[in-house]
Amino acid sequence: MTPALISRDLFEEQLPAYRRFLPIISSLEGGTTKQNIWDIPFTIGELSYLVHSHYRYYGKFPSVVAGQLLDQFPAPSRDHYVLDNFCGSGTTLVEARLRGVKSFGIDISWLSCLASNVKANPANTKEIKSKLKSISNAHCTHSKSCEPPEDQFVTKWFSEETTRDLQSLREIIRGLPESSEKDFLLVAFIGIIRRVSKAFDAEVRPHINKDKKQRNVLEAFTKKVMDMCADHDDYMSLIDSDIESRCILGSNLKLPEEFDDGKCHLVISHPPYLNSFNYTPVFSLEFYWGEPFEELYTGGVKSLHKEELTAHPASDRVTDSYFSHLEQCYRETYRIQKQGAHLAIVIGDCTRNGELVSVIDRTIEIVTGIGYVPYEYNYRTTHYGLGKYAYRHRADYHGAADKKDGILIFKVSEPRTTVCSAHHFAG
Repeated sequence: MTPALISRDLFEEQLPAYRRFLPIISSLEGGTTKQNIWDIPFTIGELSYLVHSHYRYYGKFPSVVAGQLLDQFPAPSRDHYVLDNFCGSGTTLVEARLRGVKSFGIDISWLSCLASNVKANPANTKEIKSKLKSISNAHCTHSKSCEPPEDQFVTKWFSEETTRDLQSLREIIRGLPESSEKDFLLVAFIGIIRRVSKAFDAEVRPHINKDKKQRNVLEAFTKKVMDMCADHDDYMSLIDSDIESRCILGSNLKLPEEFDDGKCHLVISHPPYLNSFNYTPVFSLEFYWGEPFEELYTGGVKSLHKEELTAHPASDRVTDSYFSHLEQCYRETYRIQKQGAHLAIVIGDCTRNGELVSVIDRTIEIVTGIGYVPYEYNYRTTHYGLGKYAYRHRADYHGAADKKDGILIFKVSEPRTTVCSAHHFAG
């Protein structure tokens, strides 16, 4: 290894994790709008640093994409904030918190909101470990007399022993007093569901793995909590505890009034990819075991997550509805942003019946029609595998591939005094 490389490696070792894996950016020639390639040659493990590994969220964008955007568009003041209107598991909130930036998220799934809020905010890990010990002791007694659910769904995905242990842990956690520690433990519980099921761990859509070895539920839960505590301690050593980070349950088609303050300097938006998958079926196992908690975390509005933006299959009807939804939600972000603010959309093309659907071009058409001005178009490469059932061919954006995966950046260039009129783009 050359002295220069040794020096660089030593320098990177001293950087915090969130500074070590930023995209490698190169410029592209041509076009009236600036264009770049963002190369992200890192593994999923490397990009799951700190609290990003708390909750496996299938279909999330790389943490360093949010990090790069936040570095590129810093908040003008401590009162300004970034908004993620497809918050998912809180990637944007975590990266913003690491940079001392106020952040908010919106998501229609209560599980996503729960995971996002636990990940992004400080936690009393000492108290969590104490509660874990009490839960373990209670489980050893409670599981023996626990009556597990008996239905076709649970029988298909879980062994009898696993079902009994999950039911026991769920009842114990449900009986805990409301607190941030309970939230943390619930995320850990939901986080092991796929691991202790009969499904493949890493596949997007659940599929039975006939060769999967059964895992002990309490051991898996204990390890998950302890790993989360260790990662959270590292995270808390890097953040400002006074910075607000919050994910709100709701629809991005109508933003809450609290965002009408003109302080949103940046929107980071990662819609579901067209013709990829819908989130509710993907997280069906987690929603099943989380159901008794849903009323608490939704204020009684159950099954709201089933109103998610439908992205699959990309029939004419679904495609029309998909783009109509994007138009409505970006009209909302345009409404709340002031001159000089930016919108960054992480989105990709897809194929339908073997034919390319130019989602990126269509999104640019919609967003510029609303009133945003093109600022910068970035095209992303990734290098990690996506799994047997994740349709890798749909995510091949390397080299001369027709499909592109983009980070499209727009700017509000003029002050507006009225909300723009509705404009429909046909499918």
